[in-house]
Amino acid sequence: MDDCERLAELQLLIDELAHRALNGSVILVEGRRDREALDALGIRGEIMMTSQKQLFTLCEELARSGGDVIILSDWDDRGEEVAGLVQTYLEADGLRPDLEIRNKVRQLVRKEIKDVENLHRYIARLREICSTKPQPY
Repeated sequence: MDDCERLAELQLLIDELAHRALNGSVILVEGRRDREALDALGIRGEIMMTSQKQLFTLCEELARSGGDVIILSDWDDRGEEVAGLVQTYLEADGLRPDLEIRNKVRQLVRKEIKDVENLHRYIARLREICSTKPQPY
């Protein structure tokens, strides 16, 4: 997959995140810089940070709300741990959190970046590369 194809795939995922966030889905990220990166990508809505509360407490609150939850933790060791714990806690309370977007983003960027906070810079770099690349006829 070349850079422009990767950018197109990432843009579809960002668009889906933005749409779902505007329609009430809660996006879980690890920290403030992750939330700022999503904001830089134009994603609005409820973005909660797992660093604000104990995971168990946060998951209990989310389960009581009964809404759609998208886990978007980093794809480093700590992010994998957070994703697994949040998934376990939410499923124990009857919610099925969405890990699909996270897994797809991770597959597309894992050799380049390891966290959500750098996602907007990575996408900006791909946009620059693709805007200067000659288009095939």
